[in-house]
Amino acid sequence: MERINLFVAIGESYAQHCCVMLVSVLENNPELAFDCCILTDGLSEGSRRRLDAVAKRHADCRLDVRVVDDAVFRELKLNIPHVSRHTYYRYAIAELFPQLDKALYLDADLVVRGSLAELWNTNLGGFLCAGVRDRGIELLHYKPEIGFELDELYVNAGVLVLNLAEMRREGLFRKLCAATQELEGRIRFQDQDIINIVCRGRILELPDRFNFTSEYVRDYPDRRSGAVVVHYTGARKPWSAALCPNALKGLYYHYLARTPYRLARYGLQLRQTVQKTLPAFLRKQPAGVKPIRVALIVNEFFGGGGTAIGGIGFLARNYIAKYIPCDDIRIDVLIGRHHGLSMASRIRVDNVFLYRLPGRHFIARWLKRKHYDLYFAPEMTWDMLHYEGKSDTPLLLWVQDPRPWTDWLEIQTVGLFPETCYWNTRIYESVNRLFKQGRVSFVTQGRYLADKARILYRLAGQTPVEYLPNPIDVETGFDPDTCVKHDEVVFVGRIASVKRAWLFCEVAKRMPEYEFYLVGQSQIEKDRNEEIMAPYRTGIPNLHFVGHLEGEEKFRRIREAKILINTSIHEALPVTFLEALACGTLLVSCQNPDGMTSRFGIYTGPVLGDGFDKVDLFVDAVRTLIKDEARRKELSAAACEYVKSVHGVGEFVRNTRRLIRETARRR
Repeated sequence: MERINLFVAIGESYAQHCCVMLVSVLENNPELAFDCCILTDGLSEGSRRRLDAVAKRHADCRLDVRVVDDAVFRELKLNIPHVSRHTYYRYAIAELFPQLDKALYLDADLVVRGSLAELWNTNLGGFLCAGVRDRGIELLHYKPEIGFELDELYVNAGVLVLNLAEMRREGLFRKLCAATQELEGRIRFQDQDIINIVCRGRILELPDRFNFTSEYVRDYPDRRSGAVVVHYTGARKPWSAALCPNALKGLYYHYLARTPYRLARYGLQLRQTVQKTLPAFLRKQPAGVKPIRVALIVNEFFGGGGTAIGGIGFLARNYIAKYIPCDDIRIDVLIGRHHGLSMASRIRVDNVFLYRLPGRHFIARWLKRKHYDLYFAPEMTWDMLHYEGKSDTPLLLWVQDPRPWTDWLEIQTVGLFPETCYWNTRIYESVNRLFKQGRVSFVTQGRYLADKARILYRLAGQTPVEYLPNPIDVETGFDPDTCVKHDEVVFVGRIASVKRAWLFCEVAKRMPEYEFYLVGQSQIEKDRNEEIMAPYRTGIPNLHFVGHLEGEEKFRRIREAKILINTSIHEALPVTFLEALACGTLLVSCQNPDGMTSRFGIYTGPVLGDGFDKVDLFVDAVRTLIKDEARRKELSAAACEYVKSVHGVGEFVRNTRRLIRETARRR
């Protein structure tokens, strides 16, 4: 029978937990033979005796306590409070045991409740190791911070099948140590990050039942019964003073009762019971990084909390609030204020709290009590800062759609249904005041918007404005060369004066050979908008009003079309442009932000007023693109590649978190 080479790395403080793990392994694998090696910097005689006693119960288990000369590991820094230097010992297994070709590494903070035969018999081939995808890391959207794609494999290093022969051939010990020193200060999860970075592309993914971490236990209760290895990840362990939230923590006590440390369970359980009776503010909390508290200032949240559906709300809900919160960044969404009320209201939407602040006389007191570390605004859309009182909280202002007065003059050329002007001097002066106090950092989604922002907020011509492109989800595996597109043209946006959807309808009327789909609905001033659009709803067989769409329905409509038309009198760099380009759908528009329309479609030139006299410009552009199929396919592929390289969610996560941390630290 092949012997399983089992390794664990601990110090004296983890001897009890190692004993629990070892009991669970041996009792659930009576038919297997083990060579168990404990890597340590030293264990007491009492701990050694207890571990020996456990090993001797098994029919065929040889135990080796190997004291490691950890001089090299003392130079490797730690940044997780509950993890010790012993975690680095796994780097050296291949070098310390040159006679072995394969090993199974287990952390000591886990229990095994089934056979390890299948795990041990994993065929590693040319892979360096095998492990289970780390769900905790997935939920933190952390991988972009170390240069990984969001969907790329990143494993939890607490259960690893190691290809020692291949690791020696690759000189992995040296590479792991070098990377740990080189990346110091740039990684968050120390040796686990390093293992994933150095072994990138050569890690075999295992089923989650072989490393069922606390996040899997919480999120997949129906799969708990099939877990072979239950891993108590995070700072809250079953034996911690802080309450352990893991629903399977009882397994630890079950196996603890079968070790020489059995009496310890009474003290641990008593401490947990006492903790449960205490009010929350008195309970022991695990050590960790104090999170940066961010107030996301918006006036809409894409329907969340009954708010409007617009571009800034889409960005706030589907990207900022979804991807940016993590263990060291917490986000609250401030969506406006009550008039005259002294209390704020709060609701939970998705994974964040939405606050509607109290009336203007009470805002300063409320903000002081919340003590935010940073204000983050994708454009300033309401005047909270005017009422904040004395504060030094920095503002990260993400320029999305700044509208100097010259832009409003253009917008007001529309006569059919003039757009309501929301020019707000109070907001612009508040930003200018904070900038003079050194509290504002500017970033922009479009390079050409920087000068508009400088004009709007009365900034010096050389005021720095960093480029932070808007993100867009790119469909995994999407290939523009194989995507089946139809002779369809799509419009995506609100039915509103500034969007001039009537021009899209006029184009459809003149091009009966193509199908036109209008995706959107009226929101503000709905009656007047509907009155204007009513004549187009009948009598044009190739024009289809499909209403508001989200998710896959919307992307399918965009993906199947060859052209997206934008007829707006004003735009910044709309999300719909990015959505279209990500699907290989080309642009026809009278707006050309950062040259995007002329690069991936046809720019008609400026179209002012109601635009009826310029409809033929759109007609000719659509026909030109659809008729030249070779050129359309070439531009389609280039558009997809551009979005992936510039507007990927991974880049957005990495850069936005960096900006938040840097800006908050300046306080």
